[in-house]
Amino acid sequence: MNTPLLSAAMLAGLVWLALAARYPRQVAWFVLLWIPVQGWFQLNVLNDSSTTVLIYEFQMIGIYFVLGIKALRSPQRYGPPKEVWLAAPFVVWALMLIPYSVEANGALVTLLGLRALVLPLPLVWVGYRAFENRRELKNVATMMMLQLPIIALVTAWQFMQYTTSSGRAFELPLGFSDVGILRPPGTFSAPGHLGMYVLFAVPVGIGLLGLTVNAVIRTIFSAGLVGATVALMVNTQRATMVLLVGVLPLMVLLARKKHAVRNVLIAFCVLGAGAAIGGRVAGQAFSARVASISIDVQNSLINIPLERITDSLRTPVVGGGLGIAAPGAARVNVPLGMKLLTPAASIKPSESFTAALIFETGVPGFLLFVVFIATLLFRGLRALRRCRHTDLGLLAAAVVAFEVAICLQSWAYDPLHFPPSRVVFWFWAGALLSFPRLAATRAAVSSPSLKRTLAMPVRRLRRPPVPAAARRSAS
Repeated sequence: MNTPLLSAAMLAGLVWLALAARYPRQVAWFVLLWIPVQGWFQLNVLNDSSTTVLIYEFQMIGIYFVLGIKALRSPQRYGPPKEVWLAAPFVVWALMLIPYSVEANGALVTLLGLRALVLPLPLVWVGYRAFENRRELKNVATMMMLQLPIIALVTAWQFMQYTTSSGRAFELPLGFSDVGILRPPGTFSAPGHLGMYVLFAVPVGIGLLGLTVNAVIRTIFSAGLVGATVALMVNTQRATMVLLVGVLPLMVLLARKKHAVRNVLIAFCVLGAGAAIGGRVAGQAFSARVASISIDVQNSLINIPLERITDSLRTPVVGGGLGIAAPGAARVNVPLGMKLLTPAASIKPSESFTAALIFETGVPGFLLFVVFIATLLFRGLRALRRCRHTDLGLLAAAVVAFEVAICLQSWAYDPLHFPPSRVVFWFWAGALLSFPRLAATRAAVSSPSLKRTLAMPVRRLRRPPVPAAARRSAS
């Protein structure tokens, strides 16, 4: 890296730290809103540099640093939830594997493994402290929903345009195709990343319709849900479509309230409107992709994942070392002793996150990771039960359903390896734990009797007057 660029990067880092120190929650919101458009900037503004994907990770590190300092000063306001400490056994195991991984694969590949598996985990902490009240949650959700129609517009326009080698705003970058069917990435850097984000956006968009908001905000939520549907149909991510068919009914079962079911029915009408628009843009391509699901289901969900799991179990105790199944590891040539390690001979496929986890950390690491995920799901369900009688209940059910979808998708694919799912999964798992606090705040403020009590001026207590007869008898 040349000196001017390095100086600019250092200056940007210092500015980011200063902003994080002054506005810790707001910069976390920025990262959440940066993820859906990061790929577009990577392709169009930053000339598709592979290092630009690290921008959001440096932003995360800055947030961790600032939150850590603030937590020491004010643990009740900025401290991590106790659920975060449940990741400690997995983190300790991964750190114990560093010497073995460095010897087997080199320091750079080991660093890639830590970056993929350990670096995102504190996002649970960030999500837990991201919102102090329902107004902040509503504002961030509104901005997220406003992004989705823009993403859908870009995706649809890319689908209707020709393929070019440039990355201009509404043209499809070269190479994004699948069996003759264009699969535009929208504002992301890869088609699969858009599908991962839509898997989050659809259930959460339905959950947001359960919030008590005004007509304008509700219209924005509906527009975002339409945009997510259009983007999904044009992008034709089959795994996302199959998972949504399963998790949306699960979300209704988790909500279990009449008002929640009513909002879900309204959301299905909105989804129908989005499907009608998407069908006009990519009707034939979408139908062809849906028809191909039954052809590939055996290989995609059974044969290929089982082959990878079997391969990963050849070294069940410590795996093959951190990083050998991490994204980007296959592009790294790592000096090992006196010879050059050939990535093709040592790097394992990472499309199945379950197999990748065993490849890198062995069966013990896999089990420790599963325990952490299961605990987050259990605590999330407990938070959902506490929010079920409030307007946050449907949104809490949507986040739980999304978490279940990611766990299912990790069997055959690798959603926790890439920015869209990796960020939103851990962030919203932590935000879900804070929902009971946000719901309790609204319940307290919305109580008329409590409002009157809080509005009463504080007066000095006076003794009641003593009757004259009582004074004479006392004397």
